Amino acid sequence: MALFINIKIKGKSTKVIPNVLSRVYKFAAFEDEVLKFRLTDLNGKEGEKQANVRNELNQAWSFVTQRAARIRSCNDYFKTLRRKKTLQEVLAEGDIILHCLLPKEGHTLDELPDADTSGRDIALNLLRFLDMPIALGPILIHELAHVAGATTNPRDKDAIAAERALTYCGCAAQFRPGALGALQKIELPGYEDSRIA
Repeated sequence: MALFINIKIKGKSTKVIPNVLSRVYKFAAFEDEVLKFRLTDLNGKEGEKQANVRNELNQAWSFVTQRAARIRSCNDYFKTLRRKKTLQEVLAEGDIILHCLLPKEGHTLDELPDADTSGRDIALNLLRFLDMPIALGPILIHELAHVAGATTNPRDKDAIAAERALTYCGCAAQFRPGALGALQKIELPGYEDSRIA
């Protein structure tokens, strides 16, 4: 199992980009290895923040493979998902390719989910790089739970299964009970923080 990060080289994607069925977002290659964000703080002062895509994602991947995948409760939980495989087994099945998640015309990054999964391809919302250092590892755990068979159907009785993986995989503090991985914003009692996908 290897991790590949789809960063453009000489203006071209280095990996095949999946076409996902969404009116809101698409998968794409990262434009550059360094993301630059212009931010305005609460006092109106402007500044810039940078994130090195490769460094941040390699650190998150190290958390997944070197820590989470070695936690017994994490592997036991993954084995309860539809595919009945541990996190270690899911990782051993093949490569994972990381892309960025971009809004389609008429939409913004704020409208996008934290991430989306298509097979073994995972795309990440660029805004999650602002949440460093804790966001990307838990997001990858959540998305790998979908690879392991956790539902994406918000009406399913166990719609929270992918997010629940965080509580078993060393990320309990990042668990959000309303992060359903929904295909659309839904209004269900107790799930006000549903993701829009």
